[in-house]
Amino acid sequence: MRLAFALAASLGLLTTAAFAAEPLQTSPLPIEPIAEHPALSSIVLSPDGKHIAGLVGTPQQRWPVISIWDTENLSKPPIWIPSKTMRPRAVQFLGNEHLIFFADQPFTYGSTKTFTVQAWVTDLEGKKIDNPFAAKGTLSDTAKEVERFGFTFTVFQDGSIANPKRYLIARENIELGTTEILALDIDTMQVERAARAANDEAFVLADVRDGQLMIKQRLRSTGAGWMVIREVRNRASGSWEEHAELSYPIKERLTLEPLGFFDADPNKLYVSSNRGTNFAQIRIYDISSRTWEAEPAFASPEFDISDVDGLYDRETKQLAGAVAYTIEGPARKTIYIDDYWQPIQKTLDNQFRGNNVTLGSRNKRLGRAIVTVSGPRQPPVYFLLLNGKELKQLGKSRPSMNERTFGDTKYVTYKARDGLTIPGLLTLPAGYDKAKHGPIPAIIHPHGGPWARDYITWDSSGWTQFLTTRGYAVLQPQYRGSDGWGMALWKAGDKEWGQKMQDDKDDGAAWLVQQGIADPKRMAIFGYSYGGFAAVAASVRPNSPYQCAIAGAPVADLQRLGNLWGANRIQRELQGWTVTGMDPIQNVSKGSIPIMLYHGDRDRQADTVHSELFYSAMKGAGKDVEFHMIKDMWHQLPWWPEWHRETLGYIESYLAGPKCFGNKITVTAPNK
Repeated sequence: MRLAFALAASLGLLTTAAFAAEPLQTSPLPIEPIAEHPALSSIVLSPDGKHIAGLVGTPQQRWPVISIWDTENLSKPPIWIPSKTMRPRAVQFLGNEHLIFFADQPFTYGSTKTFTVQAWVTDLEGKKIDNPFAAKGTLSDTAKEVERFGFTFTVFQDGSIANPKRYLIARENIELGTTEILALDIDTMQVERAARAANDEAFVLADVRDGQLMIKQRLRSTGAGWMVIREVRNRASGSWEEHAELSYPIKERLTLEPLGFFDADPNKLYVSSNRGTNFAQIRIYDISSRTWEAEPAFASPEFDISDVDGLYDRETKQLAGAVAYTIEGPARKTIYIDDYWQPIQKTLDNQFRGNNVTLGSRNKRLGRAIVTVSGPRQPPVYFLLLNGKELKQLGKSRPSMNERTFGDTKYVTYKARDGLTIPGLLTLPAGYDKAKHGPIPAIIHPHGGPWARDYITWDSSGWTQFLTTRGYAVLQPQYRGSDGWGMALWKAGDKEWGQKMQDDKDDGAAWLVQQGIADPKRMAIFGYSYGGFAAVAASVRPNSPYQCAIAGAPVADLQRLGNLWGANRIQRELQGWTVTGMDPIQNVSKGSIPIMLYHGDRDRQADTVHSELFYSAMKGAGKDVEFHMIKDMWHQLPWWPEWHRETLGYIESYLAGPKCFGNKITVTAPNK
C-alpha cells in the first residue's frame, strides 16, 4: 500500500503540473463564535406545554443564564436566573413548576484536580434555589468536602404514570464508584434513598407505569471471565431474579440494552440487541415467559437501531406503545411511526431538507414540541411547534456564524490495505471544485473513544468548520475499533492500536490523494483523546503521509494505560485487554514529523501525565515537539470559552506555520 500511496502522490503531482490550479478562496470562521457560549442551548418544554426553559449565552454574564419563557406569550421577556459561581450545562423540568439544572464544579482533593457535575433545583421564578440532595446532619470537614463536590448527578427517570411528582435522580460517588437512586418529591422537595448500587452493579431502568426499579445489572466472575448478569424484579414478589437471556460474557461486548416497557402488556420489554447479528435490532423480550418474539420490532440491514421512544397519554394514563425508533446511519435519525407525529415529522423534513430535524420534548394534546434543526453546515436552530403545524423560531445557537461559508459533509467509504471497507465523513471547503482548484491541504481527523463514532451533524467542538473554512479538506475516518458501524468493524480494532487501526487513517489519506482532493505534500493528522493517540502514533510511525501532527489530550503510553485498567479487573475484561499494539512512547526514536501536544491540567480521563511523559521522551530523543498545558481544562465538552480560544489559537498557528503547511493557503477576510 505504501507503493500505491507513492503512485497516488505522483499522480497528484502530475495533475497539479498539468494545469495552473485556481487558488481556493476561503473565509475563515473566527475563533470567537466557536469559543463563546451558545446563544441558546438545552431547550426543553414543560410537560403541560406552558413554559420553555433553556440556557442563554449573553456577553453581560460570565455563564449561560437559565431562562424561562411563557409559551402563550413568547414576546414577553423571559425570566432570567443567572449564576455567578457555577456554569450551568443543562436544564430539565421537574413537573411543571420546577427545574433541575446541572452545573460544572471544579474539584481538587489532595494533588488531584478534576471536576464534577452538581445538581440544583429552582422554581420558575428563580426565587428559591435549593440543593435537596445535600446530606443532612453533622459531617466531618472531609465528608462535607466530598458531599459538596464529590458527586455527579443525572436524572434517572421522570415522574411515572402512577406518580408524576416522584422523580428518580442518580447520584454517583466519583471516588467510590457507587451510585444511589434518590426519589425526589417535586412538591415537597423531600428526598429519600430508593436504592443503592455497589461499584460492580448498576440500575438500568425503572417502569414508567409506577416508577419501580425493574432492571439492574451486576458483574460476576467465572472461570472463563466476567459475566454481565441482568436481573429483573418479579412484580408479584418484589424479588430480583436473574435472566440468562439478558446476560452475556463481558468479553463478547454484545449490545443487549434494555430500553423500557412501552406496551399495555407489562411483561414486554424492548431491548436493543445485536446478539447473532452484525447490527443492533429492537427485540421484544417477555419477562414472564423469558422468551423473545420471533421477529424484531425494528431492524436495518445497514445500521444499528439503538433506541425506541414510547408515549403515554397523560389524561388517560395509558401507554400508547412505541411511537418512534432511532437508526444510527451516517446521520442519526429518529423515525416516528404513529399517526400523529409521523406526518408532522415528514412535513418538517421536507421543509428543512438537507438538515437533521429533531422533535424534542412534546405535548400531543396541545400539539406543541421543541423542534431542533441542525446539520454539518447548520448550528442548531430552535423552534416551538404550535398546534401541530405552526413554527415559531426561538433562536439560533450560534447567530454570529455565517453558515454560507461552511463546507458540506458527505458519507464516503474506502478500502483499507487489507480489503476492509472503512466508512468516513468527508467535509470539503465551500466552493471547492476539484477540476478548478486541484488538490488542496487535507486533515485526517480521527474521533476519540476509540469505541465511538462520528455523525453527519453539527460538530459541537467547531473543529470541522474551523478547518474547512481555512481551506482544508477534512476526512473523519471511522477506523476499525469504531462502534456503531457493526460488530465486525468494531471488533476488528482489538489489539491493533497504532497498527491496523492506524493503517485505516493512513489509507484514508491515500484515498484522498487518489481522488485528486488532497495535496500529498500538505497533509496533517489532528485528533483529540483517542484521536490524540492516533496523532501521537502517526508521529513515530515510519513512512508517514503527514507533514505534521496535532494531538489534543492524547494517551501516549499504552503500558501505563494498560496498568491503570489492569488495576480494575472488570475494566480489563471489558476493554483493557484490547489496548495493545504499537506503543508510541517506546518508539520515540522513530519520530519523523513535528507534533504539537495540548492537554488540560484537570483531565483525569486521559490523564495529563501522558502528554508530559511523551513530550519529555521526544525532547530527550531530539525530536520536533511542543506542548501546551491548558489551565483548569478538563477532558470533555462543554468547554469554557477561554479554553477554546487558547486551543484553537494553537491549532490555527501550528497548521499555518512552517512546521506544517507554511501559509500556503489563500484566504479572504474572516466571515462576518
